[in-house]
Amino acid sequence: MAQKISNPPDARALMHGARSIGNYDLAAAFADLIDNSITAEASGISIICRYMDGEPVVTIKDTGIGMSKQELIAAMRPASGDPEDERDINDLGRFGWGMKSASFSQAKALTVISKHSSGYSGAKWDLDNVDEWSMEVFDSIESRDILEAFEVEILSETGTVIIWEKCDRLTDGGEIQSASFNSI
Repeated sequence: MAQKISNPPDARALMHGARSIGNYDLAAAFADLIDNSITAEASGISIICRYMDGEPVVTIKDTGIGMSKQELIAAMRPASGDPEDERDINDLGRFGWGMKSASFSQAKALTVISKHSSGYSGAKWDLDNVDEWSMEVFDSIESRDILEAFEVEILSETGTVIIWEKCDRLTDGGEIQSASFNSI
């Protein structure tokens, strides 16, 4: 009889490969994240792109229902959705890769901070440190500190903030001038 073994993918290879899933340009990456905000019943969405002396940071903030810590961890899991599962009519996602692949198509670090009725939670994937599937998870205080560090207004009600760092796909060879950044 055949032996069954566990044969998980290499974390680094899979996550770096996810950068090409969906063939995103910047507008398509934003559109995918906005779809998530619509699904979360957001009445407002803001996108802020900051040059930061050649180290661009992009934040996408919505006023949706937010995610609990467990919901956020599930949302950050690669391939977190089964395309055969029945979905809510307003759910535009399908495979559970959208937020991750849209974000990684533009940046190597993805931080998500969410405020749900249960409080703040946060998580971060950094493709430079993803071996053994290591993802950072933040408590309420750390999550609020991250928002403050990135000069993002603390969420007064519920909502979610996505932060892109290491935006290497927005740059040419890792460097970008202010005028080029502004035109993008």
